[in-house]
Order: sequence, then structure tokens, then C-alpha cells
Amino acid sequence: MKIRRLSLVWLAACAAIVLSSCSGSATSRALDSIRAADMTFHLKFLGSPEFHGRSTPSTELDIASRYIALVAERIGLKPLMPGGSYYQEVPVEVTAVSPSASRLVLSTASGERTFSFPMDATVGRSFEPAKASGEIVFLGYGLSAPDLGWDDLAAFDVKGKIAVILEAALPDGHPLDPAKNRRLLGGRAGVLRERGAEAVVTIVDQARESRLEEKGLSFDLPERVKVPDIVTAAAGTAPNRPAAPFPQVEVRRGPGAEILGCDRDELDRMSDVLRGGKPVAARRLAGRRLAIDVGAAIRRAKSFNVVAYLEGADPALRQEYLTISSHHDHNPDREGRIFTGADDNISGVVGMFEVAEALMISKPKRSVIFVWNTAEEKGLVGSYYFVQHCPVPVEKISANLNLDMISRNATNQIFLIGSNKLSSELDASIQAMNAKPGPGLALDYTYEAPGHPDRFFFRSDQYPYIRYGIPAVWFFCGTTPDYHTEGDVEAKVDYAKMGKVSELAYLVAMDIGNRPALLKLDLRTEVRTRGPENMAVEWK
Repeated sequence: MKIRRLSLVWLAACAAIVLSSCSGSATSRALDSIRAADMTFHLKFLGSPEFHGRSTPSTELDIASRYIALVAERIGLKPLMPGGSYYQEVPVEVTAVSPSASRLVLSTASGERTFSFPMDATVGRSFEPAKASGEIVFLGYGLSAPDLGWDDLAAFDVKGKIAVILEAALPDGHPLDPAKNRRLLGGRAGVLRERGAEAVVTIVDQARESRLEEKGLSFDLPERVKVPDIVTAAAGTAPNRPAAPFPQVEVRRGPGAEILGCDRDELDRMSDVLRGGKPVAARRLAGRRLAIDVGAAIRRAKSFNVVAYLEGADPALRQEYLTISSHHDHNPDREGRIFTGADDNISGVVGMFEVAEALMISKPKRSVIFVWNTAEEKGLVGSYYFVQHCPVPVEKISANLNLDMISRNATNQIFLIGSNKLSSELDASIQAMNAKPGPGLALDYTYEAPGHPDRFFFRSDQYPYIRYGIPAVWFFCGTTPDYHTEGDVEAKVDYAKMGKVSELAYLVAMDIGNRPALLKLDLRTEVRTRGPENMAVEWK
């Protein structure tokens, strides 16, 4: 450990000497080219509400792809795909809820009542076509957390039942504060599934109901996206047997009251109790049954990775590569709310523009490939597709630098995820290039462990590279209360931070791009080459 620290200090010192000697040089001019004024226009445009969240697939995302390709061309980057194209076409299969084939049927002693999609009901983002039926049991908030003094499930066997729960915002400072217990609260349906429930029906809260009523809206119906032509499971392993479909349905408050056999006033009183931070009494609803049928339709579409490259300055080393990536998709509108995704991830998209412009002024010996990925929000689809349908040999890629969410929180700090997993040289390069006179950011490793509860290690486009044995790092500013909400807007962007992270990415690209050899693989004994054979390596 002492030797490694000395090595990092030595590298940092060397970097400082080199950078200081470059005053007025191409490197200095390259760093000077990274300016907030240049970023603002791109971010205001691509992060505007007119793009409606750039969902995959969508016309708006296609327009964003076109814009990115035009900017790459203007910067001077070359197309890399066949036929001189900047686009890598990614075929996608879209599964959408079919309203005509979906319904809820409530059966009571007095007859049946049918509720429709999307007027009365919708499903969660990870839905699947499914059927379920059973006796109804009302479980209040639907949470089992006895160690925190809350257990709605203690007196009930939910096996074979349809569990009905309430959506609610607990008060600030409550022991179950969502900011501290996001995974616990978000896992309520999963616990009910484990205990044998047939389905979960969530009644929306009053705020959401009011928003729908005021705007005259029905629910939005989500879509699921997958790519038939990529592999995400571990190589050489048998696929897991798919779990039985498990409907997770959301209903409006009118249908919710009918399902519970109460009126809206009583339902409102129960929600008020929850908002006050207290449990609502759970109960069986004898003689009331619910049948759920979620039907789906499948269509094929396409989306695009935007791929461009800068040819290396060395005739031999230009046949080796470094990739720099980000994603330009985000999330679709929901019930009249628009998620512009300025930080997540137009910040990374625009940061790449700045890095590209700097590298055009001062080129490394290796070639640099820029990949603006589609469908990151759908499961890293674009990144997996690029790695598995790579236009250059993957064994020739030295490393990947991934910029995803680089514009919020402390101006002088950035999280590193993945830099210390495959190659000690990658992390050492970042440390050395960051040292003064580099940007001097505080480098934070809080989220780098695969076992961290938030699992960020698996959640951005550096991960498919790591699974292919390619050293990779995610530069990440961390989340905020605006994460995946309509509050993630350009007005909250910290351009000074974007500039510093872009400077660091440029300096690391130059360092790795000019080394005499690819980064060595020295941190996992089972990873000695770059390629698909590493898909079987477990990260946990």
C-alpha cells in the first residue's frame, strides 16, 4: 500500500511538471477551450421541455441524436459506422400495455364492477403481461419494518391474496423518511410477492389524484424496451427460470374506494393518518375479490447510438482506442409532468462536446471514440449494444471514460465508480491528472463498491465495458432530490463543475491515449484479456 501511494505521488508530481511546462502549449490551449459559455447553448437546447424527456424510442430522441451527430461533425470528429455514418442503429422491441386487453374486475355480493386502463388504472414501469385473481386484503401502507416500529403485515397471511395498499408521503423527519429508507419503501411490493401475494394494487395519493383531475388527465401507460441482439446474462450460465408474472397495478382514488368498499371521505381520512406518520389499520375484506388482467402489444422500432472518432496522432497506436461515453436518453412525460433530464444526462452529453473540442486541439497518439448511448435508462441497452457490436476490435480498447450526471452538488467534488476494478493504472491516471495544476477535484469513492446499497456500480454505461474486461470509470456527481423528477432542469446546472470534470476527462484521455501500451489488467486474477469471455465474472 505504501508503494502504491508513493507511485501516485510520483505520478502526480510528474503530471504537475508536464502540465506546468505546457503554458501556452497545445495542452494549455485545449484546456482553455473548455468554457461554460460553450456548454450553455447545447444544454439549454437538448435539456428543453420540448424534447419531452427523450424517451427510448421516440421522435424527440431521434432529433437529439441528429443534433449530437451534427455537433460532432462540426467539431471535426469523423463518422465511424459503415457507409460514413455517425449512427449505430439499435433495434428495440417495445412492449406496451394494451388498453383493450387490460381490466380490473371487482366481484362482490352485489355484482361485478369493471375498471379500465388507462382511465382508472395503470401499471408500474417494469410491468409484464399478467393475470391474477384472489380475495382482497387491505394492508394500509403495506410495509413490514418491525425494527422501525411499523409492520402492516404482522397479522396477515397474504398468500393467494390481492394486496391493496396506499400511496402516501410520510412527514419529514419520520423514522421511515424516504430519503433514508428509499430501498425499504420501494421494496414493499417485492416483500408482498415473496410472501405469496398474487398481486399488489396501490391507490394513488391525494396530490397525484388532484393533479390528474385538475388537468383532465388519465394515467399514462408505460412501455418496456429490450434489444433481442444483446446479452446481459453471465456467459456460460443457464438462464434463470422466469418468475411467474406479478401484476403491480395503480388505481385512482375513486376506483380505490370502491375496491375497499368505502367512500372517498373515508379513504381520504386513512390517507391523512398516513401523512401524519401513523399506520392505518389493515383488514381482510371478506366477500370481495379482484381479477386483474394486464394485456400487452409488442412492436419493433429502432433507436441510435451516435458514434464518432478522432484519429490518433501516431501511425501505429492509432489502431488502438480509448472510448468516451455518455447517454442522451431520459424518461418520458408522466401525467402531464415533463422530465427534461438536464443533469441526467445532457450534462454528460455536453461535457463530451467540450472534451472532443479540446482533443481536436491537442491529439493523443491513440484514436478516441465518442459514443453517445441510447436507452441507458432502459437497462444500459445502448452501451451493451455498442460493446457487443463494436465497430473496432474490443481487445484494442484501452479504457472507457463515462460521463453521466456531472453538473450538480459540490463544485469541487466528483464520485468515481469503477476506476479501481480492473486496472490500477486507470485510477492512478485519474489521481495524477487531477492533481494540481489539474482541476484538483475531491475524488470520492463512496459508491464504487458493487455491494453498496444503491448499486450505482451497475447503473451506468461504464458497466458493460467492465463486464467485457475493459477498464472503465463513471464520473458521477451523485443524486439530488431532483433525480428523475421534473426538477432536473438546466437552471440548476453548475457549469463550473461541468468544466472541471470535462478538464479531468480530457487530461485522462491524453494520458491514457499517449501511453506506450494499453492499460494493464492487474486487479482481477480471472480477467487477463479484453473480450466477451469476461461476462461470466461476478461483481458483487
